[in-house]
Amino acid sequence: MAALPGIVSLAGGMPDVSALPSETMAGILADVVREHGPTALQYGSAQGDPGLRESICSVMAAEGISARPEDVMVTVGSQQALDLLARVLLDPGTRW
Repeated sequence: MAALPGIVSLAGGMPDVSALPSETMAGILADVVREHGPTALQYGSAQGDPGLRESICSVMAAEGISARPEDVMVTVGSQQALDLLARVLLDPGTRW
């Protein structure tokens, strides 16, 4: 259904492919593999890339929010973040 012409599906997370910067992404990916080699292709920390978490803390500090990299978790998308929040904040068997 999502592939039909004229359909813009928000359910499957499928953006308009013509809007994707393919050439730019190809260059970025080549740079990452060249600079970081095989480690760039490995699974990372469950909390997210340590350098990214440090950068997030720097941005937060500029906004007056104090946090340490070990306090920050980077998710791969909103669905993972919602799942983790539900697991932390809801009691087993909670109905809503």
